[in-house]
Amino acid sequence: APSPPPLSGVPRVLLRKAALTLKGAVYLVLSRDKVSSSALRRTIDPAELEPSRVTREVRLIFVRHGESVWNLVFNRGFGPSFLWRLLSTLLHELLLVPVDDSAFLDSPLSPLGLQQCGQLATFLAQPCVEGEVAERDHRALTTPGGALLVSSQLRRAVGTLGLALRSRLAASDEPVLLHSSLQEISRNFDTQSLASAGGVPPLDTPLRMDGAINAGNKSLSFTGLRRLQDFAQWAAARQEPVVVVGGHSLWFRSFFQLYLPRDSDHPGKKRKIVNCGAVGLTLQVGRTAVGEVVHRIDPESINVVYGGFSAK
Repeated sequence: APSPPPLSGVPRVLLRKAALTLKGAVYLVLSRDKVSSSALRRTIDPAELEPSRVTREVRLIFVRHGESVWNLVFNRGFGPSFLWRLLSTLLHELLLVPVDDSAFLDSPLSPLGLQQCGQLATFLAQPCVEGEVAERDHRALTTPGGALLVSSQLRRAVGTLGLALRSRLAASDEPVLLHSSLQEISRNFDTQSLASAGGVPPLDTPLRMDGAINAGNKSLSFTGLRRLQDFAQWAAARQEPVVVVGGHSLWFRSFFQLYLPRDSDHPGKKRKIVNCGAVGLTLQVGRTAVGEVVHRIDPESINVVYGGFSAK
């Protein structure tokens, strides 16, 4: 956790966290962040982009964060251990009140999440990959400068990249760009960011972060669908051929739902990428016969680097 501020700085921290908690409560009640099936139906079917009309391709490698403290409390079931997990985390939250940290707001990696990051780092150091696509994705993840590194501004996402790619980052001075359009699609408190606009979050992992394109916390109007579209446009406009994306399960699943052809039955549309899973895909952009700009995931390009998708 970050060091406690001097006594004179405690009121500022308390006011900031109170404001963020209030904003999170309002967002919890009023948000329409989820990408609904009706909203998807109102968008252009990516299948309308014919291969001959593709003008640009970019390789994206999605890396889902490790388990967070929020996941630890709420995603391990509601059996006898739930009450203990909840109460112990609430007590920890009370201890963090005067500190620029939180267990629930911008929820950080849990002990298991840290372990999962280490397992991904070990795999990348000693990979067992076969095929040209798998080898290319592995090189993009591990080679300094081999791909642009970008992440959600939430701590668990950028922290996962910092830990999983630590060998690469130790050999280079490259930053991780924080892109607020990658902020998780959910109304829950754990998706509220501690990083203000243009800033970076408090993080235990030594990591060079660039908050220049971090526009701050999502607003009620900047919905999940708009964030997906904004990121796709941004990624397709970059000059780098490969972008490593640190992010979140619901955001990634929604991206597959939005940009895979409607008739595709790929499991990415229904299942989450597992914690610390890494999946590569090619995003294409072009215009339809009537001139509409369309983004499309090439279904044949999807490659599981590590972990893959959940069983359900």
